[in-house]
Amino acid sequence: MALVTALMAMLMMLALGAGVAMTTLTEGAIAANHRDGLQALYAAEAGIDLAINRLRAVADWQTIVNGRDAVLLLDGRLVDLLQTGTVVSGIVVVVTVSPDPAGNDTLALQSSATVPGGVRRTVQASVRKRPATEEVEIVSWR
Repeated sequence: MALVTALMAMLMMLALGAGVAMTTLTEGAIAANHRDGLQALYAAEAGIDLAINRLRAVADWQTIVNGRDAVLLLDGRLVDLLQTGTVVSGIVVVVTVSPDPAGNDTLALQSSATVPGGVRRTVQASVRKRPATEEVEIVSWR
């Protein structure tokens, strides 16, 4: 009878250990997905910032869009676009710019970033030039 009790206790401990191991693996996967999602979001936001910096150097934004629906403004690995080695090399950023359908001096920017884990995040922003200072301001961000 003692042998049966010992085997039952050992089986319960084995099941408990397997459950804890499974929970640990699941939590690790959740944390990795969260990290990849944040990396992709921050990379997409960096793409918007890079696009705004490029737009500051252009006097007439109509030359960029030139009557087209959307124009590819940035495309490449983030490490190459930033020209730094401190960024994960597999992050790819694509930024497109579109004119405002209402005909205002507002441009719509859309930045998508993909990280090596396959996670993709997209950020959209509307920007315009302030009439008096010609400074680029962000109208909306989502």
